[in-house]
Amino acid sequence: MYSEWLFKITASIADITLDLWNGTALGLDNDTLDIWGIDPLWQEDGHIIRWDVFWNMATGESDSGTLLPLGLYFKSDVTGRDPSQWKVLGWLYNDIFYETTEEFREAYWSPGFVKLGANVDGPWARVGQQGPVLSQDRKQPPLAVAPDGARYSVDTERKYVSWMDFSFYISFNRDTGLSLFDIKYKGQRVLYELGLQEALAHYAANDPVQSGVAYLDSYYGFGPYAFELLKGYDCPSYASYLNTSFYKSEETHTHVDSLCLFEFDADYPAARHSTSDFVTVTKNVYFTLRTVSTIGNYDYMFSYTFHMDGTIGVEVRASGYIQSAYYANNQDFGYQIHDSLSGSMHDHVLNFKADFDILGTDNTVELTSVVPVEKTFTWNGNKTRSTMHLKREMIETEDDGRLNWGFNGQTQIHVINQDEKNKYGEYRGYRILPSSGTAHLTVKNSTNLANSAHWAEYDIQVTQQHDYEPFAAHPYNSQDIHDPPVNFEKFFNSESLNQTDLVVWLNLGMHHVPHTGDLPNTVFTTAHSGVQFMPLNYLLGDASRQTVNMVRVDYFNGSATSVETFGQSNETCGVRLSPIEDELWTYQGDVTVRKFPYNPNDPFYETDTDA
Repeated sequence: MYSEWLFKITASIADITLDLWNGTALGLDNDTLDIWGIDPLWQEDGHIIRWDVFWNMATGESDSGTLLPLGLYFKSDVTGRDPSQWKVLGWLYNDIFYETTEEFREAYWSPGFVKLGANVDGPWARVGQQGPVLSQDRKQPPLAVAPDGARYSVDTERKYVSWMDFSFYISFNRDTGLSLFDIKYKGQRVLYELGLQEALAHYAANDPVQSGVAYLDSYYGFGPYAFELLKGYDCPSYASYLNTSFYKSEETHTHVDSLCLFEFDADYPAARHSTSDFVTVTKNVYFTLRTVSTIGNYDYMFSYTFHMDGTIGVEVRASGYIQSAYYANNQDFGYQIHDSLSGSMHDHVLNFKADFDILGTDNTVELTSVVPVEKTFTWNGNKTRSTMHLKREMIETEDDGRLNWGFNGQTQIHVINQDEKNKYGEYRGYRILPSSGTAHLTVKNSTNLANSAHWAEYDIQVTQQHDYEPFAAHPYNSQDIHDPPVNFEKFFNSESLNQTDLVVWLNLGMHHVPHTGDLPNTVFTTAHSGVQFMPLNYLLGDASRQTVNMVRVDYFNGSATSVETFGQSNETCGVRLSPIEDELWTYQGDVTVRKFPYNPNDPFYETDTDA
């Protein structure tokens, strides 16, 4: 019904679109223009309001449509299910609003009407190699190998994984994709559940479409868009791969090789020390579970990492095409990045649930802050010294459980068990600290979101665990922003957080103001956010001492006198240097089995991105 309604509107000004851009959007196969707008729809005073804008269509092989806005907007009231009652409420062009189609038409064909430029597809918007080849770039780049094969175990039926002293179960669903359960370290559970809850992209601009967009991506689902990974590119060529499945419209869809698991030797050691007599260095080998979901124009890469010292990492990266804005009058909201294009500023906020169980289910959150003080000491007489000390406080109730990272990174957030102390009397637990930039939503009291995304308002929020509060959000929250199925604000009702089963809801994210370097695609190297959970007084020493992948070299008078490798494998292997692209010819895509008739031995394949 929406499509039929929109194409009637665009047909009414086809003469104008032909004059402006030599194209039309009529719902026909030979259309050269596209039409789409805000998400979620405005829900105001009992009315449902749309804002839509014209876009040029991509003409090449790239999916560059979100880079091609044309700057003509229209507003319509689509309240109710009877399209005969819907109506156009006005047009916007060059920051001038026309209340009727007739008023806009009269102005357009009047002398002196200012016609703006168009965004047109071209090489600037297309992915693929362009420009002079970099010096020596045709040589093969460094290649990572696993000489002894996998050093981890995967039960593919139960989706159970173990690596060194870690183990966990993998879960996957339509709404949020990958989650991990029962994460254990040295046989003791650390986290009952760890996984994505929701991903928000909230835009801002001078126009009503970019100003009105605040995507809540679980509505579209991360599961349906976790496509097959490219070996040697998304993950090392030696990685292990698992399939993922989800159910939709009486069909089970399986994306082959859409999860990867691998070890990797970091580009820096885990530990080292030098003296005038010896040097010792420990390799920093860690384990990764990874998936990629492509929601519309953005590719989100999710990586969960496990480290020898007991650290657990969560990282998200974003790449793909930006959703851009038309450049006119948009100076306060982004840079002009092409002829008629503005980078539409937006916040990415991705919420994760971390249900900690540190040495049992009864846990507490402790804030430990490094604060400046003026202090006197017995050994310094009456003189005051400017220094710093530790300030420790417990979060007692949910009322105080909504937190942002402190100034200068001075505050650490700890999940501890007050009933479990080490032999020195210190609480055992895990620290939560950013490993790269994080973000919560900049906009206060968002007009677009109302009550549908209160989880995005802080960096970290802590609640008492309840089975009736399993998720911070719901895929249908965008359909009723004022009274959504899950209103996260209602989780906070003064319950105790002192030695109880608690959940940490934390946000990763990026404040993204696109610039010319985001064309044609935003790159993973700059658009990323991460957090780490690190043991705190949990063990009596550094657990990475257990690895044999370290070395000590003693030396004297300019010569090495001994080399200790602690029993490392001395196996050698021949490295196959045939191009990884040979294996990419086996790429399959979406394998689908219908419910009726159900025949898993006779699947079919789909490449439609709506699958």
